[in-house]
Amino acid sequence: MTLTELRYIGALSNTGHFGRAAQVCHASQPSLSVAIKKLEDELGIVLFERSRSRVWPTSTGHSIVERAVCILEGREAR
Repeated sequence: MTLTELRYIGALSNTGHFGRAAQVCHASQPSLSVAIKKLEDELGIVLFERSRSRVWPTSTGHSIVERAVCILEGREAR
C-alpha cells in the first residue's frame, strides 16, 4: 500500500464520489478508480460500497480509512 493509495482512500471516504476524490488528489478519475480496485483485489476485501450516486466505506473499509488517515497525519507532522 502506497502513500498515494492512502490519500486516495481518505479522499474517497471524505467526498463519497470518485470524481471529486480525484480532483482533491489532483489525479484522473480513472486512475483513482483503478488504484482503489487494485488495492481491494490485493487485500482481498471490499473497501467501499458503490451506488450510482455515492460511495461509502464498508465496515472493514472504515477501519482501514481510519488507519490511513492516522498514517498520513503522522507523516505530515514530521
